[in-house]
Amino acid sequence: MKAFLHRVGVRLAVVTMMAACAGAAIAADDVNQLFQMGRSAYYKGDIETAYQLLAQVEARNPKHFETKALLAQIRSQRKAGIVSVKKSYEGVLLAKIEFSEVTLEEAVEGLRALSKTATDGKVIPNIIIKDPTLASKTLSLNLRNLPLTDAIQYLADLVGAKTVYDKHAVMFTSAATVEN
Repeated sequence: MKAFLHRVGVRLAVVTMMAACAGAAIAADDVNQLFQMGRSAYYKGDIETAYQLLAQVEARNPKHFETKALLAQIRSQRKAGIVSVKKSYEGVLLAKIEFSEVTLEEAVEGLRALSKTATDGKVIPNIIIKDPTLASKTLSLNLRNLPLTDAIQYLADLVGAKTVYDKHAVMFTSAATVEN
């Protein structure tokens, strides 16, 4: 009976150890997933989301080199008072957007004019259309009271483009050319 209890105890210890190892693997996967999401947010220009995600990675794995490097860049931007393009565009509220059968290029010009008017000339969005076939796609849009970032995303969705926020501009690219 003693031998049986010993074997059960050993098996129980092995199962417990395997479960703990599986938990560590899942936790490592979670850290990697958080890092990938934070990295992606950073390169899309969403600095605040990137900071929040990468800070979680740093808390779980303080020696993660890439996380430390990205957080250092984010912190230096924050210290310098640099506001991300996306953050500054979120603060621009467009009262009324009415586009009917216009090209993406014309719609972008319209957003620039509407933004300039809404901010008394303080914010004129820098939007670059990287794919010439996107520039000529037509769209119609009728919206009221929304942030400039949402309007930009609506345009992208309507023409099948992806938006990437850079330090100084928003870029419209075809879905095939976006790298995460």
